[in-house]
Amino acid sequence: MQVALSQPLRPQDMPFSDFLAALFQALESEGVRPCILRNYEGFPAKNAGGDVDFLIDPAELPRVLRAVHSIPGIRIVGYTHRAYVAGVFLEGTHSADGSRSLQLDFLWSLSFKEMPYLPTDTVLKAAIPRQAGNLNFFVPIPVHEAIASLLTSLIIGGTAKEKYIPKVQQTFAGKRSETIAALLPQFGLKASTRLVDAVISGDRQKINGCSTSIRIALTLRSLLYRPIRSVIAIARHYLREIDVRFSPKSLEAVCILGPDNVRTAVTDKLMPMLLYSSKEVVRRYFRPQSFFARESRSTAPSAGSPVLTPRGSIASMTMVALWLLDEWLNQFIGKKNDTLRIFDSYCHDLLIDPRRFRYGGPRWFARLIGRLAPSPHLWILLDPCVDGALAENRKQIPAETLRQLEASRAFVRTNEKYIILDASRPIDEITNSAHAAIIDTLTQLTYSRKLKSRLSCTRPNHPAANAAARSSR
Repeated sequence: MQVALSQPLRPQDMPFSDFLAALFQALESEGVRPCILRNYEGFPAKNAGGDVDFLIDPAELPRVLRAVHSIPGIRIVGYTHRAYVAGVFLEGTHSADGSRSLQLDFLWSLSFKEMPYLPTDTVLKAAIPRQAGNLNFFVPIPVHEAIASLLTSLIIGGTAKEKYIPKVQQTFAGKRSETIAALLPQFGLKASTRLVDAVISGDRQKINGCSTSIRIALTLRSLLYRPIRSVIAIARHYLREIDVRFSPKSLEAVCILGPDNVRTAVTDKLMPMLLYSSKEVVRRYFRPQSFFARESRSTAPSAGSPVLTPRGSIASMTMVALWLLDEWLNQFIGKKNDTLRIFDSYCHDLLIDPRRFRYGGPRWFARLIGRLAPSPHLWILLDPCVDGALAENRKQIPAETLRQLEASRAFVRTNEKYIILDASRPIDEITNSAHAAIIDTLTQLTYSRKLKSRLSCTRPNHPAANAAARSSR
């Protein structure tokens, strides 16, 4: 089915403080007690982190999703589910400058390869109330918060986040014995004492050097005291990671076409706006090459670049065949998380402007490659002549540019989902329309592919359910 998107109007963002109040109220109405894991010091006006981390009981996840989905003016544009956390990406509020989205992480396991380094039920039972403005929520006790803030990056990534070290150091120094006691069941006395003393000393090299020893200690003690459960947990962890990293379900793609100067300006403005609309947002250029040779991706040829001598027919066909292989491999291999890819031009350029890519092969082969290539979920064409715009100045537009625009227009209309934007409008206006089209597409993909079954128990007459159903049509 082909869908030509209209240009949607973007509503005003909800202030972050108002969103927090609405979220906490929705969570409480679902029977979920909000427990913020860290970075709550600036609430309700500011968010010290790039996202908001909640700690929940795993059984509460369906209610959490219903609560988030029920907030008026907020749309879920992305959803990730790992062994220990669900990431929810929202549009309609934000806390980072330049971005128009917000990431919420709901963790139910503080673990490494599904082996807990701090039991969730212990943290939730010991949590203490905190008030910030008109907000009332719970936070972990200082020792639990310090351990979680340190180990989330140290044991998983191998490096402690610098921004957390001063506060963690202060807590460990003031509550050394309590901290060692909290770590003891999972890591043993030796590894726990070494880690705590390294943090108290403030030596970053020693702190990061503890990552291997605490991983080994956690794994050995888990296998010793819970052998069957630990082996199953580790195997399940790797199977889930394989599903995320090698499945096209965790990939969304948008392609932007049009005159180079307008397309580049719009894409430059879009990238920060799309931050936190997916776990990773990356920009890719159309540059035929091998999957294993990525160093040349930092630049892309432009229409204004000097025209180089076309390659020979065999060399050209080899080049685009390698590009096709590269694109398909990237559907399954070239990512670690759920990813939104923004393409700055795409395969159709081989037919419209083959000289730019020094393509000297037969056109039938380029058409075949275009048909075999993985298709983006949304095509955006920036057209300065759309609906007769600039008709009075059409004679001023170079004939080659007009030819390319007409070919691009015909091409995008053959695709399943596209939008054509008037590139003669101000850049900010074009960017806002492109952003709205991308957000609409992400919302529909997220609901149909990831959330429909999870939200199926939402009340039939609930506004959130009705809105989701409308957006999925």
